[in-house]
Amino acid sequence: MNEQSYENYRGFQIWACAQIDPVAGEGLELGAIYQPVAVIQWDDCTGASRKKLLCDPKLRGYQSSGDALRIAAAMAKRYIDTTLTGVCVA
Repeated sequence: MNEQSYENYRGFQIWACAQIDPVAGEGLELGAIYQPVAVIQWDDCTGASRKKLLCDPKLRGYQSSGDALRIAAAMAKRYIDTTLTGVCVA
């Protein structure tokens, strides 16, 4: 099962996801391993809808879905603060 959380941050919609690693399902004794993934969506000044998918570049896995959700949200906020600062958001 994948878990998600939704959040508005500085005019951007963030979907933070904790996705189960399919390899972890092969060994039930290992338990579930969750990978953080985030989607950022916004409407620009022209009214066009934009999306950006972010995956953890280090491919880390977490045993807690809550930890993966927090990491995914943090990745999205860092991307917004560093890359999308100054982007016109409708």
